[in-house]
Amino acid sequence: MSVLTPNPSPPFNTTRISHVVLTSRDLDKTRYFYETGLGLEVTHHDADRLCLRALEETSHHSLVFEKTDREGPGLCRRIGYRAYTDDDLKRAHEHFNSRGQQAEFVERPHQGLTLQLHDGVGVPIEFCATMDQDEARMQRFHTHAGGRLAFFDHIQIACHDVSAAYEWYSDLGFRLTEYTAKDGTEEMWGVWLKRKNNTQDVVFGNGPGPRLHHFAYHTPEVANVIHAADVMASLGLADTMDRAPGRHGIGNAFFIYFRDPDGHRIEIFTSHYNVIDVDHKPKRWDLSDTRRSQLWGFPAPKKWFFEASEFEDVEVKKPLMEATPVTLEAFLESW
Repeated sequence: MSVLTPNPSPPFNTTRISHVVLTSRDLDKTRYFYETGLGLEVTHHDADRLCLRALEETSHHSLVFEKTDREGPGLCRRIGYRAYTDDDLKRAHEHFNSRGQQAEFVERPHQGLTLQLHDGVGVPIEFCATMDQDEARMQRFHTHAGGRLAFFDHIQIACHDVSAAYEWYSDLGFRLTEYTAKDGTEEMWGVWLKRKNNTQDVVFGNGPGPRLHHFAYHTPEVANVIHAADVMASLGLADTMDRAPGRHGIGNAFFIYFRDPDGHRIEIFTSHYNVIDVDHKPKRWDLSDTRRSQLWGFPAPKKWFFEASEFEDVEVKKPLMEATPVTLEAFLESW
């Protein structure tokens, strides 16, 4: 499909990605991984729920874990976005229900008015405009630890119908910054969509889905990414590294990926760029161009493309597009 013109007057104002809610079989292990290892701040912990946030965040949470006794890998329960005001939430409620998309107001701990629904490809999402607030740790430098994570930045979702996701979010005013297409075509394999000023709030990539591929926190310096790896290694958590440090061509991010005790993938990264001006043209990448995933030329391992957290009670569908990216294993075989 061709590049769309995002809706300049969406039915309500979405400002950014807000939070993600996941399941955990052992909240204490999860807390150790994220607090002691990566340096996030715990804002709530009881027998059923663990909430965390990053250094610059004043809102109560950007990452939530809910206790589960389910065997196997953890699940994602919902993705959270911020609307600008409660009036925007009311307009969103009217907008979705007028189109036959069921949306309902729900109660969430530490959040104000919250609207719950499923997006155009079946992802469970919610919008809120307010949360409980408290002073950030930004200038309490003696408390900075682990990867010194500054703020929750984006999510990536493996999606069976990338075009449908792109159209749904474009109608809500999300802008395309970069995209991957099958070589020689405009058939989109992946789309990077944003509401805030940088390159992405949500990414959709072709694959069985919908499934949560990863969520990402920004840190201000490349040295922090390396320090995070050193800290995790010193804590005996080196084996949780899912993908070694490198630089994405898409977004320009210097990154590292870890998998938490329930298998959820988290990215720590820095150095992406601002996208603000309306005439900023989306950047296109060929699917076969390994620089898009790793600017230095080494592609991602197979597991990075095919493993992800399922959404609770959401059917995983076969992708409509048949297109296989170049994996590290295939690359090394031909080297």
